[in-house]
Amino acid sequence: MKAFSEPDLLLLHPPSVYDFRKMLIIPSPIADLIPSGQFFEMYPVGLSFLGEYLERRGLKVRILNLAAMMLEDPALDVEKVISRLKPRAFGISFHWLVHCHGALEIARICKKAHPSVPVVMGGYSASLFHLDLLEHPQVDYVIRGDSTEEPLRLLLSAIEGNGRPEDIPNLTYRDPLTGIPRANELSYVPESLEPLGDNYLFMLKSTIRHADFRGPRAFKDWWSYPLTAVLTCRGCTKNCSFCGGSSWSMARCFNRMKPSFRTPESIARDVKTIKGFTGAPIFIIGDIRQAGDGYATEILRALKRVKVKNHVVLELFEPAPRWFFERVAESIPNFDLEISPESHDETVRSAAGKHYSNAELELNIRWALEAGCGRFDVFFMIGLPYQTPQSVNDTVLYCSRLLAEHGTRVNPLIGPLAPFLDPGSIASEYPENNGYRLFYHDLEDYRTAMLHPHWRDMLGYETRWMSRQEIVDTTYTALLELNRIKGKHHLFSEDYMNKMDRFLHGCVSLLKRLDEAVNISDPAGREQALAGIKKESDLLHQRSSIANEETGWPVEGARFRYWSILRMLTVDFLNRNRAG
Repeated sequence: MKAFSEPDLLLLHPPSVYDFRKMLIIPSPIADLIPSGQFFEMYPVGLSFLGEYLERRGLKVRILNLAAMMLEDPALDVEKVISRLKPRAFGISFHWLVHCHGALEIARICKKAHPSVPVVMGGYSASLFHLDLLEHPQVDYVIRGDSTEEPLRLLLSAIEGNGRPEDIPNLTYRDPLTGIPRANELSYVPESLEPLGDNYLFMLKSTIRHADFRGPRAFKDWWSYPLTAVLTCRGCTKNCSFCGGSSWSMARCFNRMKPSFRTPESIARDVKTIKGFTGAPIFIIGDIRQAGDGYATEILRALKRVKVKNHVVLELFEPAPRWFFERVAESIPNFDLEISPESHDETVRSAAGKHYSNAELELNIRWALEAGCGRFDVFFMIGLPYQTPQSVNDTVLYCSRLLAEHGTRVNPLIGPLAPFLDPGSIASEYPENNGYRLFYHDLEDYRTAMLHPHWRDMLGYETRWMSRQEIVDTTYTALLELNRIKGKHHLFSEDYMNKMDRFLHGCVSLLKRLDEAVNISDPAGREQALAGIKKESDLLHQRSSIANEETGWPVEGARFRYWSILRMLTVDFLNRNRAG
């Protein structure tokens, strides 16, 4: 773990709960639809952009994905790791609200080991709870907003004595005389994203510079499956009611009045970098049609020139015209798509902020498959307005119809809208109007909620149509039935179907035993029962990655192209020396 040179900034990504390795937390489906596991070890792509931006300006930055390191090594002593590192500042990722417990605990460990080293937090959730965070002595600064690269550079300069906190946009800090929190104006909201550089080249250089193959990786098994993501914009044009990144939320909470889009050339450059070092899938974040059909066309033209052979995954926020799929096929030989209609019921879908019909959805599936789409993921959620257990059951039946009509290149998926409504979202700000009842309201509520061993008690909401327990029961009923349906249609093997069935039934059984155990009146008997449940829960966690196998895409060629990596790093070194 010893670095060749100590960084100016050490960026840390915490697990959702610290220390999950010692706690009883029964596996849940809350993270089944993303590459990371239940403890959300995948860090936001903005973290690597931060590192690249600062290093290009002369600062030394290192990323440590502590969550992934803890998952890989149950014996890892996090306090010892942090105590051995001596950066000038710690930066802690608090983007998603599920990290509310882990982020504060990692900050506490940093401050305990290095009392004089400033601790900085950033991310969407940090921005929304900036004043709550400064109630904790281990947090010195919070940088708000969706673009923190330049404010963070200014803060690091001020920490070295070259500037004043009161002059830094987006910064929340304590007044040095009174200790009262001060929040500077959130005025740094760049319209252009061109200052963002080659974040994956930064990650590769960081890996070699620090002789550290564990710290910078995006999630636990990244070296085995190096899925990458390409950022297209900051902000959004849509208003999904439960999303904290909606157009309404971005304007209200982050002062971003309209999205900023990267140039097609920048997007293609990222794809070119990625295809140079891996044949793994590339996920394009955000619907490329948001800025108009002309913008999408330019992106596809630029990608055609790159001649990428990797599987490239595109998002659709709404159905697209037929020509779009034909143009995608001309530009990307191996393309996959995904869309999130949320429910088969158009009334439920509309209440969630999405306004298109099943007929439009199904036309898109047909056009995409005819154009050569490798796989079309269709995501459905549980816990939406107007949604009942029967409605969820009907959604699963709709998934069966999609498979019967379109074949196994369609991949329907379902999961709970969990564990919280996004803070700052329309539904979170106006819960009653959207049919929600919220259980948690401030940062401490959420932090405590993450410690519950049963994900029912972690849920921060219920709806007018389903209680928290009904959401849990309905989720498992839907997952078990969809697993059976996908096995019947040969979307995966019978062996996989049976393993998933046993895993889901194991989770349901353990949750029931947990409810029984907590009601045991004898303290010794209760503790003994809970200890037995934890042993079985730990075994289930070892099998929990099975759920993520349904959401992966193929690797075309080598996972890593080592000679290409060496060539890329050499070219970058020579270019920087010439520039210097």
